[in-house]
Amino acid sequence: MIMKKILILVFFAMFSAHPHAAEVDLTLVANAPPGGPGDKLWRMFEDNIAAKAGTRIQVKKLVHGELGGDDVGFQAIRKGRGQMGIAGENGFAQAIPEASVLNLPFLFSSPEECDFVFDNVWTPEAKRIAESRDIILLQWVEIGWMNLFGKKPMTEPPDAQGYRMRALPYEASQAFLKTIGADTIVMPTPDVIPALQTGLISGGESSLLMYVRTGLVEYAPHLTLTQHSYATSGLFANKRWLARLSAADRATVVAAFPDQNFIRSDTRASLVQELNIAKTKGVIAHDLTPAQRQRWEAASQPIHRAVLDRLGPEAQRIYALVQDGKKTFAARQ
Repeated sequence: MIMKKILILVFFAMFSAHPHAAEVDLTLVANAPPGGPGDKLWRMFEDNIAAKAGTRIQVKKLVHGELGGDDVGFQAIRKGRGQMGIAGENGFAQAIPEASVLNLPFLFSSPEECDFVFDNVWTPEAKRIAESRDIILLQWVEIGWMNLFGKKPMTEPPDAQGYRMRALPYEASQAFLKTIGADTIVMPTPDVIPALQTGLISGGESSLLMYVRTGLVEYAPHLTLTQHSYATSGLFANKRWLARLSAADRATVVAAFPDQNFIRSDTRASLVQELNIAKTKGVIAHDLTPAQRQRWEAASQPIHRAVLDRLGPEAQRIYALVQDGKKTFAARQ
């Protein structure tokens, strides 16, 4: 009888020694600025995981660029060093180079048209393409419209002629700035402020969030609101890791991140606040008149065919689908 009690006590001691042992380890990877909207989204993700799984799914966050830029983070997800995370086009273009089609300048004429094409045309195609290349695209994480920043306003295309500008490391950005006559240089985000300080560059292309949060406002106070393309990151998961999870755990992690509609409305509300913050820091925002926008659109049109020719048949197919989507949207108005 005494021996039986001892065995029972040993049994409970063994299991109580590790009360929080995790059955699933989940490392999140991203390259977001601290204090930005991404922090709130990841907190919501963690809270949703905890509500469904308690401490059985252990979450580790490397979401402020601890592993490097989007390209490194995306590779980490693909190779299983991280299981889920967010990557911008500089990262996911490794698997989905056709995504550059959606960044062609002045492809969309309104936010409503952009939303319709993303939701009904591009998202199902992108998910199919990603899975065929062994990565799971769960949803988009919207960043917002891209604009031009500089030490002077650029409200007309000739304003960029010969201007030394930082281009982003993907096809559409570089082609856009070169076509309008800018003297372009590609560089990672951490190098942009030193380049502005030394005069290596005088401006560039950026989302509003990155322009404000990375401190560019101090060195390039003119923000021209061209809103020439709509930038998104993607929420990705390692395909093999996701497949190994139980059905219940898979459902938990897939549903834990705030959904697309929430992110869209939250992002757009926060961008209004970001612009107001930027103006208090001395930023001079320049809206385009309808006539100015038409001149920018005309100057940018040759880029579309040139980029599509370089990207190849699959990108051309996506472009045709986008154009069909725009026609469908117009017919509904």
